[in-house]
Amino acid sequence: MKVGAFIATMDNAAAIGQKPQDVVSAPDQLTAYMTARVTFLEQLAAQALPIQVLLANFSGDAAWSRYEKGIQQVFTEAGLTCPAITGSTESNMPTLQSGLAVTMLGEIQQQRRAFDHDQLSWYTYGLPLVGEEVLAQPEDVAQLLPVFKAWQSEIVQQVWPVGSRGLQGEFARLFGERHVECALDGAKSAGPCTVILLGIAPDNESQAQKIFLRNFEKLRISEK
Repeated sequence: MKVGAFIATMDNAAAIGQKPQDVVSAPDQLTAYMTARVTFLEQLAAQALPIQVLLANFSGDAAWSRYEKGIQQVFTEAGLTCPAITGSTESNMPTLQSGLAVTMLGEIQQQRRAFDHDQLSWYTYGLPLVGEEVLAQPEDVAQLLPVFKAWQSEIVQQVWPVGSRGLQGEFARLFGERHVECALDGAKSAGPCTVILLGIAPDNESQAQKIFLRNFEKLRISEK
C-alpha cells in the first residue's frame, strides 16, 4: 500500500508461539522473524526498502524483546541496519494465545530499472510449506539473503512473495488468464512466504541459476 511517499506493508501471526494454548508451538523470536520476513519481502516487491518498523504485540510484555530480536534478525540476514522498532503491547488483558503484527514503512528505490512482467522470465524459489512443515523443513524455505542480494544487484528485477493463497492465487494476479505450468502444488498455502516468485530479465538467468541452487524452478507461461 502506498501512503504518501512511502510504502506500507504488514503481516501478522496468531496462535503461533510459546503460550500453552498456541496451535503451533514455536519460539517467539522465530515467529517474529518469519512475520517480519514476509513484511520485508513485500517491501522488495514494491521496489522499496524499510525505514521504520511498527510492532503490535498481543502476547504480553515478556514477549516484546523476543519479538524485537526476531525482527532485527531479518535485517541482520540481509546485511542492513535495522530501522527503529516502535509500537505497543497489550498489557491490560492477558491473552491465552500469542499474537503479533509487524508493519514496515519504506522508501521506493527510484534508481531501479522498471520492467513489465511480460518482459521477465519467472521462477519459483522455495517450497510451499505451512505450520509445522516450516519448522521441520527449514532448508526448503526460500532463503532471504540470496533473494535480497540478487534484488539489490538487479540480477532479480521483481520479487513476488507467495502466502496463504498459494501459487495459483498469485499466478492469477500476475498472469491473468494465461496458462502457467509449475512443478509445485499451486493450490497449497505457502504460509509465511516459504516460496517466492522471482522475475528475472532473460540476460540475467544464467547468473541467477548460480545463486539459487535449491528449489529454483522456471515457470512455463503461455496463452490459453
